[in-house]
Amino acid sequence: MRYRLRAGSFAWMIQRISGVALTIYIFFHLYYLSSLRDPVKFELLRKLLDDPFVKFGEAGLLLLVIAHSFNGIRLILLDMGVPTRMQKTLFFIAALTGGIIFFIGSWPILGGIL
Repeated sequence: MRYRLRAGSFAWMIQRISGVALTIYIFFHLYYLSSLRDPVKFELLRKLLDDPFVKFGEAGLLLLVIAHSFNGIRLILLDMGVPTRMQKTLFFIAALTGGIIFFIGSWPILGGIL
């Protein structure tokens, strides 16, 4: 028996991976925010945020948030009674809409580098 990777299982993996990554990120984010009471650390972090690698990381964070939220909306629609035969269509609509929003949103983050 061979397992086939279909839209539903791919969406399931995206939801789980993005959820775990966002959970890990929020702990690091809260840690850094709590350490910013010191003005020296604040200036150091402010300079670090101008680094191009950090900007790509912020764009990646935007991608995670968009993927997780649009996939969650897709799951809510399926739970509310949209037929499961529409799962593939909903996945591609969510991916297309999320991709458009990602490119629009990442443009100012990356400073027009794309």
